[in-house]
Amino acid sequence: MIFASDLDRTLIYSQAFVSDYPASVKAVETGDYYSYMTENAAELLKDLAGRLLFVPCTTRTVEQYRRIGFFQNELRCRYAVTSNGANLLVDGAPDAAYRSDMLKALAHNCAAGMDILQGFGRLSGAGWAGAMRHADEAFYYCIVERDNVPLDELAEFSDWAAKQNWHVSLQGRKLYLVPRAVNKWSALQRVLEMAGDDKVAAAGDSLLDLPLVQGADYAISPAHGELYEQYGGYQLDLHARSQSQSHKRSQCYLNPHPKCWRRVFTESFKDLPNNKQGACSRRHWIFTESSGLAAGEEIIKTVMQLLRPIE
Repeated sequence: MIFASDLDRTLIYSQAFVSDYPASVKAVETGDYYSYMTENAAELLKDLAGRLLFVPCTTRTVEQYRRIGFFQNELRCRYAVTSNGANLLVDGAPDAAYRSDMLKALAHNCAAGMDILQGFGRLSGAGWAGAMRHADEAFYYCIVERDNVPLDELAEFSDWAAKQNWHVSLQGRKLYLVPRAVNKWSALQRVLEMAGDDKVAAAGDSLLDLPLVQGADYAISPAHGELYEQYGGYQLDLHARSQSQSHKRSQCYLNPHPKCWRRVFTESFKDLPNNKQGACSRRHWIFTESSGLAAGEEIIKTVMQLLRPIE
């Protein structure tokens, strides 16, 4: 089995999540930026990685991924998906053949990045968004003033970008503009071919993780983030029905960390990348009971429980 997991806000967390956490934590990234796991989660992940193939799948660039000392020194991974799927690392080095195929897909299947930036420029003139950064020549992101983001206008821009085969995702204070061709599931499919495995458990918290979650046989998401807001809480669904259409569309850009509770369901997905026949596939998707640092630990424990029947 392969366990493919997003990192930030799924398995590892920034300082903002640490201040009120009651148990011991471990700094897995140090230097200019710090990221943390619970001490127990770090040990459990090392144990789990000895029993299956663990593949980090992150929106971080190659350079940003290499800043995580835990994955450079304590838990070296044979494969790692970075840049939201634009790069595949094999034994720490980018896979040139995969990168070449990805660039071809970008050129043929998505609108040009400059066109997307021009559209966004008409929206961001009020100064709530910082300068756009081009990440590994694959996608764009910027830092935003969260309280000043025009949510309705951003939702309209997102609708337009989707027609150009681009995703828009707001995570914390970062706004991402990502071509649909650049996704974690596409990179993981190459890993499946290389590893000769076809069973996948996946974890992720944001809309950028949705292709990964949909493609996996079993998926886990934390009780926070974009996926939880849109799919994880019945109370959120009921609340949305009482709002205006404009307000509903704006809700997808809010990350308020709602009350945590567990929801387990099996969903039918059509025309998934791994569904060659185009028929409905049954996928099992659960949300954790906990949020923040504790959710990362709960995700790892859930995968360990899933592994027992196989062993």
